[in-house]
Amino acid sequence: MPKSSAIGEEKTTSDFEADLKAVAHRLRSSILGLMASVNQDVSNPQAIARQFGLDKNLTWKISKVVQESDAFAALAHFPGQASVRALLKAFERAGATESSVRAMRQAAADFDHIVRVHSGDRVTLDMMLDNLVAERRHERMEIHRRTLYRGLSATWGVQARLQLCVNVVAPSDDPDWVDVAWLSGLVELRRLRRDTPWAIASVGKFADDGSPLPVGTLEALDPRFNGPDTAPLLGDFCSKPLPDIRPAPPAGNMVRYQLVQGQVGKLAAVSCIIGLKGRRLVRRTKAENYTCGEHGARLYTPAELLIHDLYVHRDLRYAMSPELAVYSHMPGGLMYPGCEPGQGLLPVGDPVVSLGGQPPDVLTPEFPRYSKMIHYVFERSGWDMHDFAGFRVKLRYPPIPALAVLRYPLPEPGAAA
Repeated sequence: MPKSSAIGEEKTTSDFEADLKAVAHRLRSSILGLMASVNQDVSNPQAIARQFGLDKNLTWKISKVVQESDAFAALAHFPGQASVRALLKAFERAGATESSVRAMRQAAADFDHIVRVHSGDRVTLDMMLDNLVAERRHERMEIHRRTLYRGLSATWGVQARLQLCVNVVAPSDDPDWVDVAWLSGLVELRRLRRDTPWAIASVGKFADDGSPLPVGTLEALDPRFNGPDTAPLLGDFCSKPLPDIRPAPPAGNMVRYQLVQGQVGKLAAVSCIIGLKGRRLVRRTKAENYTCGEHGARLYTPAELLIHDLYVHRDLRYAMSPELAVYSHMPGGLMYPGCEPGQGLLPVGDPVVSLGGQPPDVLTPEFPRYSKMIHYVFERSGWDMHDFAGFRVKLRYPPIPALAVLRYPLPEPGAAA
């Protein structure tokens, strides 16, 4: 049984959503009763503001509380205590009935109690409501992520204008596998402290249960940067002079590339793009402990924007509807891979957009040289862009630490792909 405590004649329970719906109903009813007692139409907030000498923003909020179809969205508009007192005082002067004023005052007090019991303060309540109101979620979550970006930039001592992750998948000479070209990098990465080395990219493969798999043989797309002791840069698409990036000591099966310490500020910003390709790198068909094709972007750098692209050869029909999932990589919580696909998800909700066209329309204003870079990747890999479909996710102020995965189910062995 949920615990309860008295609020006048009402009850609060341990069920947050049920309590919110109940208090939303009381608030709406009391507002309508208050308006009716002085013959006002709540759907005309401007007229109410003029007649009662109230702030237009206040009357707009009161109108939204009543007119929002979603109870949780309605509560997000309810004004603060001082504004409610001003509203009731104005209506009392205009002759509102004592019972209607009392009902409104009690409903407002019940709402304040709900805030204290379930969230502690109004700011926290608003964040909790953001997760309950689909129409608010995208915009509000971006606002919260922007605040996080600023704080983490100061904490970690770096920030980037753009993070890029690109995967290109094409049939291999083995019917159970596909070839992959992969790009990863940061554009206009600025150090805010001199003593800040930073990982630019990492490569790894994992089974469904999170156990590491051999990465296989990889080679640099740019032949000038191919070698075991060299970071596989796409030299023509990095800043000049070339940033000092070195292979870092491996962590498990992860291969990492790290930018060394350097100067701070905008004038010392660097752009670093890693480019690799591998044959028979990712499965084309299901196997034990391997049921999905997944292409992940590790989000560990405070960035203004993530562009996560996937180009799929049209023969791989099973991969033509990729979905996005963003997983928390906060230590101490569930971390994917290694947990169920539905666990550890973050509420991002940004769509996967088809780039259309044949070849795909790859232009993006955030990185003017992107189109030239993608054409270079296809040329180096020996593929014709006309044979591919493109898919893109743009995520502003991506949450960190996290993993953004573009995923599609794999067919059974021998099934038509």
